[in-house]
Amino acid sequence: MSDYTVHPISENDLKLVLRWRNSDRVHSQMLSDHLLTWDEHYQWYCHIKENPVPRNLIFSHKERPIGYIGYTEYDEERSQCSPGAYLGEVDVPIDAGLVLFSFCLEYAFSILGMQRLETSVFVNNRRAKKINEYLGYEYIPGKDMVCLKNGKEVMVQRYELTHAQWDLRKEQIPMEGVKIL
Repeated sequence: MSDYTVHPISENDLKLVLRWRNSDRVHSQMLSDHLLTWDEHYQWYCHIKENPVPRNLIFSHKERPIGYIGYTEYDEERSQCSPGAYLGEVDVPIDAGLVLFSFCLEYAFSILGMQRLETSVFVNNRRAKKINEYLGYEYIPGKDMVCLKNGKEVMVQRYELTHAQWDLRKEQIPMEGVKIL
């Protein structure tokens, strides 16, 4: 049985996710530039909890929440979205990041029925670029954009992954199954 599980985010998870989201380590890699207030965070939760299929999940190791998975830019008609995930905790098993990101993709394609994913990565975030490329994402030329981060302009690159590409790639990625609760 897997040591990793996911469950839809609940009201009980909100304080933990807000702490993760506003931590320097996580916030520094997000496109938005302001720290969320409790009211903003709670309003977001009230909006997302109405989704018929959960698109915001808590990732746990041995029942301890360690990360978050969410899907934005959700376009059901075009069967595409933008997945995002992060480890909120730092004292995690060495394989936790790879399992988290692999599950994030598998869930998007198998449960949400997406055919195409796009994600944004800061040019200077070598770790995110490396794992995205390892998972099979490809850089999309001409879709670069500029974000304002801490008063400075920072270049952001877009990457894409199709369901067909993922089906070919996932067989080569050692990943432990994740139990959905």
